[in-house]
Amino acid sequence: MRRNIPAIFAISALVVLILCSACTFFPSEEKKEGGLTQVTIPVESSRISFGEAQQKLDKYKMDSLNETDGKTIYSLIAKDVDESGNATSWVFGINQGVGAKLLVYDRTGWTVFPWSTVIAEKIALDQIVSPGTLFANNKATITGSSQTVSERRDLELQQGIYTLTIYSGSTNRILTFNATTGALITQT
Repeated sequence: MRRNIPAIFAISALVVLILCSACTFFPSEEKKEGGLTQVTIPVESSRISFGEAQQKLDKYKMDSLNETDGKTIYSLIAKDVDESGNATSWVFGINQGVGAKLLVYDRTGWTVFPWSTVIAEKIALDQIVSPGTLFANNKATITGSSQTVSERRDLELQQGIYTLTIYSGSTNRILTFNATTGALITQT
């Protein structure tokens, strides 16, 4: 009987191995082609609204144990802004009392850089027109006569003035807006 136990175990293991390998050796019904395939990520998924960036900034302030006191925002920059006022990254120029920093928020999270320039006028985020509202209220002025797909827009807020720079090929347009009313100041 003892001689049969190893033989039974070997036969059982062989049966299990055959059954498992049979599952992997059957040809697939799907037709697979070799090579690389392009993965398309919708542009909207990479954009961040001002509201989301502001919430993340508030959370960052609360999570930064050593940096909670004295944070004042002096500069706001939105990179690659779409027609809705959403951007691929938001840059907040802050002063913490111990030094100025640029806080960059994008889909990967926060990046912090030292910043040597601090503007004298603080930005009260609750007293400005949001970038989304600014773009909605000034759509005709911002898009102008051009519907160029290859345009890139960067928005900067300092000292109560939004500066929108629109790059299109080798040319650019600069629009300035009042940050509290959203009214157009200049267009060049």
